[in-house]
This record gives sequence, structure tokens and C-alpha cells, in this order.
Amino acid sequence: MSNLTEIFNAGAANAYLFVPTAVLLGALHGLEPGHSKTMMAAFIVAIRGTVAQAVTLGVAATVSHTAVVWLVALTGLYFGSRWNAEASGGRPRPCARRSRPRP
Repeated sequence: MSNLTEIFNAGAANAYLFVPTAVLLGALHGLEPGHSKTMMAAFIVAIRGTVAQAVTLGVAATVSHTAVVWLVALTGLYFGSRWNAEASGGRPRPCARRSRPRP
């Protein structure tokens, strides 16, 4: 698997857009419904929380969400390297399902 520096050096078309696009998509993902934002806001209102408590809660949610994303990505890289066709000598792995005869 090539890293970002190798992609830049190889002259991949528009490779400079990868990182800003990932940051933008991550920010948009955070604005989507979910991630318990409603429950966190209700909690802050219910306890009559301060701005500092709200910011702390938001930072904690951001850090934990980011840590889980990194964990999933690193796990995928670890296990994905085992399933790489290049690592197995370039031979395709056999498919588990049987092909049906065509009429």
C-alpha cells in the first residue's frame, strides 16, 4: 500500500485534494443528525450547565469519535494488508461461491 507521499511523488492527478476533501467530509459528517448531539444539548440544559461544561462535553465527544475512527482505520489497515493480492504473490484468491452455468 502506498502512502500519501508516494502518491504525490508519482504525480497522481489532483492528489493535493485528498487531505482537504477528507477534512471537509469529516466536518460535514459531524454536522449530520446523530452523534447524540440532541442528548448532549438536553443534558447541558437539564443540569443548567455552563459554557465551559458544554465546550468540555463537545471536545470529549470529538476526541472519542476521532479515536474510534482511527481505531477502525488502523484495524482495517492491519487486517487489509493480509488480504492484499500483491502480498500473496499476485495470485487471485479463489471465490467461495460457485458459479452457475449459463443457459
